[in-house]
Amino acid sequence: ETETETGRGNAVWRVGGINGPVLQLRQMKELEQQRDVLWHGLEMVDRARRWYHRELQGLRDRQHLGDGRRLHNFAREYTSDSGPNRVNQLQDRIQRVNFCLCNFMSCAEQGLPPRRCAAVPRGQRRWRREEESDQQQAVASLKRQNHLLIKEVSRKSQRISQLEAERGSLVQRLLDIHLQR
Repeated sequence: ETETETGRGNAVWRVGGINGPVLQLRQMKELEQQRDVLWHGLEMVDRARRWYHRELQGLRDRQHLGDGRRLHNFAREYTSDSGPNRVNQLQDRIQRVNFCLCNFMSCAEQGLPPRRCAAVPRGQRRWRREEESDQQQAVASLKRQNHLLIKEVSRKSQRISQLEAERGSLVQRLLDIHLQR
């Protein structure tokens, strides 16, 4: 519905009961909000990019460990109670973020509206299968490592028990010798 009124020599137009200047103000406000959202998104993407670069550099540093101390620290961090779990949780969150970004960019590049972006892109399906396979391999490797560690802990626990028994008998012998004097 568009109507035109004339008053004082100027044409005033209306759309849906809203006059032109009010409609223009509303559109300007929406454009400013969209601009603010885009700037905020760009800032978040820049922060994420810096974080990804720091994480990649940290991984490179760990791959090229120059001294045993850093290897020991990494091993201690990884074998601590929170190490593998924290790594897996972080990896899962990163994969979710990557998926959302991939999905968003795929839809945006195709010009699809946001409500039509729920489907998983074809390339993403393949990527997710490969990721699941990698995760299964990682889980199997961790299970093997866990089994070996359990065996080692069991052996050391037996050795400790044996040494404690020997210490007990030595203490008893010392007491017997001391009492005989």
